[in-house]
Amino acid sequence: MVTRKNEAVILLHGLGLHSLFMKKIEHSLNKAGYDVYNIDYPSRKYAIELLTEYLYGKLKQKTLDTYKSVHLIGHSLGGILIRNLLSKHHFNNCGKVIALAPPNRGSILVDRLKKFTFIRWYFGPSAIQLGSDSRFLEQLLYIPEQYYVIAGDRADGTLFGSWFDEPNDGAVSLQSTMAVGMERSHLSIFGVTHFTIMYNKKVIDKILEVLK
Repeated sequence: MVTRKNEAVILLHGLGLHSLFMKKIEHSLNKAGYDVYNIDYPSRKYAIELLTEYLYGKLKQKTLDTYKSVHLIGHSLGGILIRNLLSKHHFNNCGKVIALAPPNRGSILVDRLKKFTFIRWYFGPSAIQLGSDSRFLEQLLYIPEQYYVIAGDRADGTLFGSWFDEPNDGAVSLQSTMAVGMERSHLSIFGVTHFTIMYNKKVIDKILEVLK
């Protein structure tokens, strides 16, 4: 029988995706006794700064202050938004933060693709802020107190893995997932790609281990 932990988990999907992509993680967390808020947001519509305030507005509508702890898990862009959110807004009951394949230092994939008008139009302003020369990421220095990164190093079968000269998940290099100043011991690596990391059982088991 699942018992309520009095702990909540906020889930944020990645760029161009939907909360449905986080459903497997949501189900596993619910089964483990956490209350889960799997949030949709218009990732392609606004720049990161506006997306951050959009999310803050949605979170304020929840009764999050009633929980002992509120943990946050974000995939890719979602992980960047969490860092930016917590750098601007304080939560007294903020628990652990887990970022799945976050481009903390940007991605060369964005560097190469952003020159194409269609890519810039389709993925929107937040995507352009995720390049390896991103001024936004360079200035995002805040690291949550309990911050963990789970990354993938499998690029086989991906379209763009061969563009990288170092281990990567097909979209982000391992090195890029490491936020400047974070503890190396808080990095976990699995043989998954950028878009399978949310479904991998070992990754989900690691999430539950970290939260416990």
